[in-house]
Amino acid sequence: MPAVVGFMVTATSGLPDAEQGMATGIAAMTQQVGITLGTPVMSTVAVTAATLPDGIARAVLVDAAAVLVAALAPALLLRRSRRRADGRV
Repeated sequence: MPAVVGFMVTATSGLPDAEQGMATGIAAMTQQVGITLGTPVMSTVAVTAATLPDGIARAVLVDAAAVLVAALAPALLLRRSRRRADGRV
């Protein structure tokens, strides 16, 4: 539970009040997508390796890459939104 609270605080800190709702929605969406897709993808990656330890190592690597993408996507979307609001494309 503390990790979820920390995640939401980090996702919304420093944003103007008008963007708090959008940031919270994007953060919650990335959590739901991660939960929905993360477990089956990691399981599939783990069982495709020749040995279980190799499979688990690969699954953790894939998970780390997915977390990185999920962490960067909201930031990039917010940046794009701000640029459009400022009249820059």
